[in-house]
Amino acid sequence: MYKEPKPIMRQSSYADFFQAVQVAVDRVIKKPKTVPYQNCLNCSHWHFGKDLCGKFDAKPPTEIIVYSCPAYDDGLDIPF
Repeated sequence: MYKEPKPIMRQSSYADFFQAVQVAVDRVIKKPKTVPYQNCLNCSHWHFGKDLCGKFDAKPPTEIIVYSCPAYDDGLDIPF
């Protein structure tokens, strides 16, 4: 006879996610220029045609492309 399983409660995963979001929000509030989505693709130094960092004239490692670097510039002079 089939017995329906009990639903799995993932309370700890939700708590971990909530904490990660809270840390990201706190970081933005304390340092307004620091945002959780900083990466090479939205940095003003990035050259899309060459896939290179214009500041260092080199292709950054994957970790830097995804998580950003200290030389990140968001290009606040964009007119839109």
